[in-house]
Amino acid sequence: MDSFTGEPIAVLQTAASFENSGHPWVQLADIIVDDSIAPATAVELQDAQGHVYGCGIYDPRDPVGAWRRYSFAEGVEWGEAYLASAIHEALGRRGEEGCQRLIHSDADYLPGLIVEQYEQILTITAETAAVDQHLELIADLLKEACQPQEIVFLNHVSARSAFALERTVTTLTGHNLKGRWVEIDAVAYRVDFLNPDKPQVFLDQREQHLLVGSLCEGRCVLDAYAHAGGFALHALRGGAEHVVALDLSEDCVKAIGAHAQKNDCFIESMDCDAAAFLAEREVGDFDCVILDPPSVEARDFEALRALHVDAFRCLPSGGILATYARSASVNLDAFERLIASAAALAGREGRIFARTGQPFDFPTLLNLPESNYLKGLILQVE
Repeated sequence: MDSFTGEPIAVLQTAASFENSGHPWVQLADIIVDDSIAPATAVELQDAQGHVYGCGIYDPRDPVGAWRRYSFAEGVEWGEAYLASAIHEALGRRGEEGCQRLIHSDADYLPGLIVEQYEQILTITAETAAVDQHLELIADLLKEACQPQEIVFLNHVSARSAFALERTVTTLTGHNLKGRWVEIDAVAYRVDFLNPDKPQVFLDQREQHLLVGSLCEGRCVLDAYAHAGGFALHALRGGAEHVVALDLSEDCVKAIGAHAQKNDCFIESMDCDAAAFLAEREVGDFDCVILDPPSVEARDFEALRALHVDAFRCLPSGGILATYARSASVNLDAFERLIASAAALAGREGRIFARTGQPFDFPTLLNLPESNYLKGLILQVE
């Protein structure tokens, strides 16, 4: 069933700033909506003069994104015709990789919808009520376009709680789907689709796995927040002499061991705190240090600076530091300034080899900084 009402939303007081910013979200405090309009309804956004800013989903249960644009045009219904067209266009922007993100929410004009491909398996995550209402249709459209063996609905994410949606993990067929091995850039990973809280490979870092791995020949490498071991595995493929992988999670350490065994290599994996481990290192203990901490740690600037001071101190001249921040609230300039100050505190310098971001299948919108959550620097330390 298509969802659209001709009722407008008026932007209160901030119409000029909204027009200048182009941001596809409007906060609840900045709009007025008739009480008869239900949450998760598609509506046009207008200012007091009747200027239309496009069509979006209205849902007051998300006060930050109470209106999220999916089309700049007027009168576009959030239903089968639009969803089929938007999904087709999103798939057309992807490459031929066997494992990738196929749909990236707002950046593909499908706010709240995440779709990933793991060879013959697709996963669908509905983060919002407007997407959840059309899950069956979305699955049918993807099944026709991609011909997967199975579709997994990964609806366990915390974002659903705001919309009073059940948090579950199910399959389209209703069958139990066993975990399986997938290959990404010549490295095998175990994916347990029905247990998403177990360590899984990060698709958004696969380009960085390759790039950093290419710099590791002959080096002793520390993968300090290893998770499933993607960086560690590619470091060995790139010719590293020895790799140490750290993670606080015992499950992650077990996954790293399983991945190393499957890929016929050895990784020295440890269940320990990366910051404490680095603080005890001496110069020359490692020739390459990789830091990819979880988002909660990326937002603690003082702890993050101290972590990088210790990383700089343990690397010899010519060593490689590959470091990443997973937080939309930390922009690349601020991250680079933090790294520079850490280098100064350690009495070191860094030569920037690359400023990095998200891969092509995790696109960002110029006017939606929230979609730009991953950034990184690769440095040669002096």
